[in-house]
Amino acid sequence: MTAMPHVVERFRINSRGAENLLKSAGVAADLLRRAEAVRDWAGPYFEQALAHSGTAEPVRMIADTYVGRSRAGATAIAVHPQSLRVEQQHGYFRGAMSAAAG
Repeated sequence: MTAMPHVVERFRINSRGAENLLKSAGVAADLLRRAEAVRDWAGPYFEQALAHSGTAEPVRMIADTYVGRSRAGATAIAVHPQSLRVEQQHGYFRGAMSAAAG
């Protein structure tokens, strides 16, 4: 007899309770903690990379949460005219993701 491979199918949470949990203040608080960890880890690297960018605008690092249609989410953003270039070259946010795991 051969073993059947595991198949993962997409599913949609139909339970109002599960949806409420995914949008809860506790979940949002945990996501904010993780977004702040990413911001705090990546911030000094962005500041260093942009210190001599030729613009007087400082780097602003933002961590925030939101509640979407089906769940809460979080984001960490570097606000500076050259922050996208720095992220593309160095990947500081990608490197910071392990800081959010703890």
